[in-house]
Amino acid sequence: MSKLKNYLESESKFAIIAGPCSLESREQLESILTSEEQLSFVRAGIFKMRTQAESFQGLGNAGLKIIKELKTKYDFSFVTEITDPRQAETLNEVVDVFQVGSRNMYNYDLLRELNAYGKPVLFKRAFSATVKEWLNACGYMPDLGEEKILLCERGIRTFETSTRNTLDINSVIYLKQNTKFKVIVDPSHGAGIAAMVGPLCHVAMAAGADGILVESHPNPAQALSDKDQQITPEELTHIRAQLTEIAKFYHKEVI
Repeated sequence: MSKLKNYLESESKFAIIAGPCSLESREQLESILTSEEQLSFVRAGIFKMRTQAESFQGLGNAGLKIIKELKTKYDFSFVTEITDPRQAETLNEVVDVFQVGSRNMYNYDLLRELNAYGKPVLFKRAFSATVKEWLNACGYMPDLGEEKILLCERGIRTFETSTRNTLDINSVIYLKQNTKFKVIVDPSHGAGIAAMVGPLCHVAMAAGADGILVESHPNPAQALSDKDQQITPEELTHIRAQLTEIAKFYHKEVI
């Protein structure tokens, strides 16, 4: 928790939040933790909202048990999506940062519930929301304020079909120039193409973002969700090395 607290209080740290789209097994997540030893912020979906009802929707309570076990062995802050206010009490046992996904940006009952818990929230922009609508939604978490809400730009829906979404870098720059929120960029959903993740991470840092949210899987081809946009742990390590090298030009420190 001290690393998370230090990050939230710092203006110069650039966080790499990485892990699989969905938690599939203890072995899967442990392989990420051991191959990326510098990883302090881990993301993995336990409860997944999927467009198709028959798609894998996470391990649920079994996933909670896995995270509890891994937290006794490794030092990391855990980020996962909450999809329903009724999950808050259970997830609170293992979560350091609640993630609100795009489909729930307008779920004001969920936002009010998270406001009461007081933990940091990684708040994703809805598919077609304006920046003003996104910021207005933050008003449902007034006790968290700009100190504990991390705005996550994950790409918006446009007429363009060559990529999964259109990553709105304008919003990152605008938010950094006009608010005090930390801004995280999700290049995995922004493009939906694994080969584009690395370059978009560079763009995120250049735009002034405070970190990236990346999907990484030990074997992306066999991932149960979003396999086309997940990178390997080796690729993640390479991206970290690149960002560490260029961070000095932007007065940032990669953590």
